[in-house]
Amino acid sequence: MTTTKLTHTTMRIFAILACSAAFSTQAAELSDFGCTPGAKSQRPGASLCLPGKKLTLDYQEKGRTVSIAIGGRLHRIERIDKNYGPELIGMEKHIRFLPLDLQPYLSRNVVLFNTIVRSSGGEGMGQCGSGAEEYLNAASIDGEKIKVLGKVRVGSCYESIYPDNEDGKETDFSAYSMQEGRLAIKFLNYPEMKNSPTGILSKDFRRLEFSQGAQ
Repeated sequence: MTTTKLTHTTMRIFAILACSAAFSTQAAELSDFGCTPGAKSQRPGASLCLPGKKLTLDYQEKGRTVSIAIGGRLHRIERIDKNYGPELIGMEKHIRFLPLDLQPYLSRNVVLFNTIVRSSGGEGMGQCGSGAEEYLNAASIDGEKIKVLGKVRVGSCYESIYPDNEDGKETDFSAYSMQEGRLAIKFLNYPEMKNSPTGILSKDFRRLEFSQGAQ
């Protein structure tokens, strides 16, 4: 085989491998949120596709509003205070649904999603001015109606709450898991808790429950 043919063959193999890897990555992302391949989304986790319905989680920077669209109807979840918008610290992409394998309450028509705000509304970058406060939200979806049932802080500059993400990444859900049909989150640090505690979302979705040994 000539050098030219060998080079062309090698390049073709690399191209095939690259395409396969890209497809696998895309399929994994889409599979996580249940949407059909080719479906357009603002960002990973912005859409959650369930049997017979599609939910879209949206943040509008201009109005500082977080909304969920379902069945073509838009429901405003919250309005973020001025100077606290996540775009000010480059964290707006963290407003997202949890993947399907971390949605244990779908049989109860309850979905989970994360929201985030800037820790401080001040102009300076000190005192958590560039920090973030992240929340886990639970919302009931009854037909085309949406009602927030609970909101729990799962990350905080001010309160020193840090999820135990793999390799310190803030863009994945490696700190999240399932325990006996409930969502659990492992933390590197949580106020007044020892070691690396794991909190389980309470049944009313309003707090995290820790074992006695973690206190």
